[in-house]
Amino acid sequence: MTSLASMLAATITITALLGCQSAQVAEPLTGKHGGNEAETQLEFWHQLATRPLTSNDDAFHGLILFMNGQDDTQDYAGRVRYLNQRDMLPANFDRPANEAVRRGTMAVALVALLEIRGGLVLSTFGPTPRYATRELRYRNIFPPSSPNQTFSGPEFLSIIGQVEDFQRTHGSMRLRETMESQKEPADEPKG
Repeated sequence: MTSLASMLAATITITALLGCQSAQVAEPLTGKHGGNEAETQLEFWHQLATRPLTSNDDAFHGLILFMNGQDDTQDYAGRVRYLNQRDMLPANFDRPANEAVRRGTMAVALVALLEIRGGLVLSTFGPTPRYATRELRYRNIFPPSSPNQTFSGPEFLSIIGQVEDFQRTHGSMRLRETMESQKEPADEPKG
């Protein structure tokens, strides 16, 4: 019985140690495809679709591209600062650029972007990864999942498409202001 208990304890310890590691992306796409030129943006989205994991850096770059049509931040720290200034990241967010983005992290950003008020808990305590994920699942923006799951590239692209569909259907003041600021002024009629 002692050897069975020892084996069980060893198995639990190994599982806990190995299971607690976060998934890492060897090289985020923003290093090669982080620019604002149309061709670079297109290549970023194309390459992201082939990735087994989406990094924090790639997800935040993609989110800012979606919001603004370009990403004027210079690096990952700038992206985090930009999203923090808009209250679009969980409190005390401090994850590395190459770590796979968690659904809960993106859920907080998207709930803020889409101005989703949510239910009692979300509206009372603000968007936390758990309740923001639940709200996006309820609205069919996220598939059934946990806030600690990651996104593959194709899953992330699908979520961006769902966000765009939701925004077109329900509107969002934050996105409307962003889209209107991108419009070029109309030529004045010649009189």
